[in-house]
Amino acid sequence: MVREKILSNWKKILAAVRVNNQSMVIVSDEVGLGVVPATKQTRILRDLYGEVNQLIAKEADNVYFIISGIAQKLK
Repeated sequence: MVREKILSNWKKILAAVRVNNQSMVIVSDEVGLGVVPATKQTRILRDLYGEVNQLIAKEADNVYFIISGIAQKLK
């Protein structure tokens, strides 16, 4: 399934960064605070984006949520 493949590939990317002791900056859009998408397919895609964001945030040393140019450190 596409969902599992996307999550698996992100896990591999994050593991490679960790194993090679590298730094990575990822900028992502927050997808859960907006309007609920009208179609099932776009809701599935929005949820998948959210899962990827959660996976990245879990592995990250630092996580910031930026609103109107003001950074709030979450982690």
